[in-house]
Amino acid sequence: MQVAGTEIWLKQQDLHTLGISAVRGKLPQGEWVKLSDIPGISARYDALNQQLSLSASMTALSRRQYLAWQPQVSQPDTPATNTLLGNLTLGYSLNATHATGYQYASAQTSLASSGWLPGTMSSSFNSRVAENPQDTQASTTRLMTAWQFDDSQHQISLVLGDAITSGVTWSRQVRFGGIHLARNFQLAPQLNTSPRAEYSSTAVLPSTVDLYIDGLKQSSQQVVPGQYILATQPTFTGNGQADIVITDINGQRKVVSLDLYGAPQMLAAGLSSGTLDVGWMRQNYSLNSNDYSPYPMLDAGWRYGANNTLTLALHTEQQRTVHNAGVGAYWLPSPWVGVLSAHVAVSHSSAAPGKQWGVGWQWNGQGYAFSASTTLRDNTFADIASASGVVAARRSDAAWASTQLGPLGQLGVGWVRQYATGSNEQYLNASWSKTFAHGVNTNITWTRDIAGRDSQINLTLAIPFGFHDQLSAQSTGSSQQWRYRHQADNDQGGWSWDAGQSNGSQKYHYADVGNLNRYGEWHLGINKTQTETSGWLTGEGSLTLLRGHIYPMRQSHQGVALVSSNSIPSVPVYQENRLVGKTDDKGWLLLTELPGYHTSKITIDPLNLPASVMTPVTERYVSPGTGQVVLVDFDMKEALSVMARLVNTHGDPLPMGSQVRLRGNSTTKSVARDGMIWLENPTLPAELEVTTSQHLCHARLPARLAGQSYLQLGNILCQ
Repeated sequence: MQVAGTEIWLKQQDLHTLGISAVRGKLPQGEWVKLSDIPGISARYDALNQQLSLSASMTALSRRQYLAWQPQVSQPDTPATNTLLGNLTLGYSLNATHATGYQYASAQTSLASSGWLPGTMSSSFNSRVAENPQDTQASTTRLMTAWQFDDSQHQISLVLGDAITSGVTWSRQVRFGGIHLARNFQLAPQLNTSPRAEYSSTAVLPSTVDLYIDGLKQSSQQVVPGQYILATQPTFTGNGQADIVITDINGQRKVVSLDLYGAPQMLAAGLSSGTLDVGWMRQNYSLNSNDYSPYPMLDAGWRYGANNTLTLALHTEQQRTVHNAGVGAYWLPSPWVGVLSAHVAVSHSSAAPGKQWGVGWQWNGQGYAFSASTTLRDNTFADIASASGVVAARRSDAAWASTQLGPLGQLGVGWVRQYATGSNEQYLNASWSKTFAHGVNTNITWTRDIAGRDSQINLTLAIPFGFHDQLSAQSTGSSQQWRYRHQADNDQGGWSWDAGQSNGSQKYHYADVGNLNRYGEWHLGINKTQTETSGWLTGEGSLTLLRGHIYPMRQSHQGVALVSSNSIPSVPVYQENRLVGKTDDKGWLLLTELPGYHTSKITIDPLNLPASVMTPVTERYVSPGTGQVVLVDFDMKEALSVMARLVNTHGDPLPMGSQVRLRGNSTTKSVARDGMIWLENPTLPAELEVTTSQHLCHARLPARLAGQSYLQLGNILCQ
């Protein structure tokens, strides 16, 4: 800084650091800049205190701050660790039914392996046998066989084998065998792909900008004077209220509220999503194991967020006799207008050219939701699904509306119409539901079949008794049903029972008893009608081969964790602060249904453990992928303290300061006064090497007895 009279000069670099510019965005030329030449700047220099005070208008500040949405996530004491374990898992779902003159049994099984090689290899089967007085039929069918690799860092999934096409919202899915490559946002559950609203303002003083969504604090960031832009990324569903609280250094606060609009079918600006499916279409699925079309097919789709209000989509399907392509768009001009969508697709097949088009509208907010859509197809429009004989409806129309009535409950109405070759179906629907005090819930539904000129009213009343019991009654026309159900706790397991009956044209009584434990779930039931009595037995679970041992467990469709307490039994284990079990007599506990690719907190409770047990950590964070098994090792140990007095062959204590170490261990300890030594957690039995100022001698420590945590050995001879 230079001062001459009333004029003050600063270097260009210092002005740039302060974020000061001229109105036109450029500073006057020269290394030194006179502050009076910059519009919007006033300066005052206090020579006595060596202080320079600057006041700048907003036009003189060039800095624009972009505040990224960063949720406040408590940082774990230990980072997420994923020690994958090689495993082989057999999942099963069994069902057996017995009735007069008829018996049926089925088994759906799946065999999956992961951890040894990249990805997951799996295959599923369906076996069934049916017997009646005339004959017996038995069969086994392969359902799906595939190898899948998920890249959670880039949200990409690759499948080789049997898969289902993804396509776009206006296309139909088919099963096929081949290659499936897709952007998979489910591999990053914390990532929100919907468009993000932005809030822009200016700060006169250094301030703190806090973002709250639905009353919960999401981020807190510091800003300096000038303009800033905050991206208020919505919550997972995208619906909610965002409150921005700006607090300056003087404690003055300003609150700005924004409505966040949910549009899951749209993508944020610059974000893209695509799928590519190449292979042979599956035919007669669940009936034949290896029935594929002889002609290869291709299904590809792509979405791109052009900006935060427009998402574009492309799609094509190709086969020997079927070729089609389509384009679509989703437009959110304003949260007050809602999402407008449209698509058009054309096809060419051996029959003739065809086309399909559709439009839609969706709006939700302030407790209201509306949607309407229509799709029309020519008789000659073809896609690869039609090549398998599944004919699409020529026209589909739908309109829905719902609203929250506050203390009066929720009301919804809908209309659906569908035209297909030889059929015309049209329905009206209205429903009202309300939850009263103590969790009592009632629901009334009215359905009108316009084509068949038939109406039906359904009334349901559900009364809970505690957390696990519920009595429900339902009335539909001339039929009335009641049901009492007791559910087992999903974490702790236990017994369940279910009983009910129906009065009316089709009377029946049934009862079911079940048991849920960490090994699976089983049910035994009986059903009695006016003409016959039947019974059933069902069970599901899985067997997992881990580290040479077979573990029975519940059937898992998510991630699995094997908790180790290092052979210490009965250690309480918690998942997200919920007690989920205790380790067995070998120190193991298998946890199922961990959310795939989501960071889960696993903790132990050491308060009731013996004092000799050392717990260096009490919580771990893991994020297993779907079908993966991870090891959660708390590195627990039985502590052992050893105290002894080292003496020579004459019975005299070894000199203080002599160095002691376990044979094979480089760590040394010093002999204390009167030859005393203290050792923490030595491996027993052991041999000690003691170096004095005159010689080297050896001493032996005896083996440890079971349950000992402290050993006072007395005199130990060193020779």
